[in-house]
Amino acid sequence: MELSIANAANIADFSRDRGWLDGRFKFAEIAGEGNMNLTLRIVTDADSIVLKQSVPYVAKYPNIPAPIDRDRVEAAFYQSLKGMPMAAVMPIFIGHAPEYHLLAFEDLGPASDCTDIYSDVALDSDIPELLSWLRDLHQLHIESNVFTNRDMRMLNHAHIFEIPFEDHGSNDLTLRAKELGNVYLSDGPTLLHGDFYPGSWLRTTQGVRVIDPEFAFAGAAEFDLGVFAAHLAFAGLDDAAIRAAFDHYQPANPFDLRLALGFAGVEVLRRLWGIATLPLPENRGDQDLVWIEWATARVLDV
Repeated sequence: MELSIANAANIADFSRDRGWLDGRFKFAEIAGEGNMNLTLRIVTDADSIVLKQSVPYVAKYPNIPAPIDRDRVEAAFYQSLKGMPMAAVMPIFIGHAPEYHLLAFEDLGPASDCTDIYSDVALDSDIPELLSWLRDLHQLHIESNVFTNRDMRMLNHAHIFEIPFEDHGSNDLTLRAKELGNVYLSDGPTLLHGDFYPGSWLRTTQGVRVIDPEFAFAGAAEFDLGVFAAHLAFAGLDDAAIRAAFDHYQPANPFDLRLALGFAGVEVLRRLWGIATLPLPENRGDQDLVWIEWATARVLDV
């Protein structure tokens, strides 16, 4: 049962049988433009939900294979946060049909992701909540083999630490990226979101919400922090402002700032040199060179 508008009535019936919906089907529409998965909003005369389905490829790039069981990781992530204050900053998790790799969530209504920060839309007011949420996540102690998430990490590793550097950068830069990639692949004590960037943050009428933890894994907290910092840099924040933003993180245990900024540098470079590019302004002049210089310095400083 593939998630599609053409099959929406049958999907609505299935969702009603699962207790995810109550009303009679009215219409369906694509729910956002995700990179990894298929999405669908089902609307009835009484309620609505958002469904998400993993497929054996990257939805935005069908020629790239991807682990189809990533829905298990996402379901486990939501279940691990159930009842915690952090869960209030995510959509309500309604259900999981693993036989169809299908997840059901509350419909957050009119919403847009935060990738508009690349076009001078301020994120300042949301930074404290996002970093506080990340801090609380990183303080959890959850033992589950599902959060090794090895297959998804291998996919991410190739597209972050290897492919972008095959035709770009110096030998030293490539070597440093490889070393950081080894840290990324190392298991650790901390539960990470794994893809903590503006495409995973939604602006809703209830405030900012965090979504899409299918890349979640137990590893080094500095990776999440580095990805966050990289996108602050894309949004125009300088080193001082990025370091100041980290004041909202305040972990129980200190983190390695140089390592986090090293990951930030790799994230900037892979977004400029790799496949998963960003909706950056087209008329940005020499800004790419500024970002590359900043990112290279951060990577080589590790």
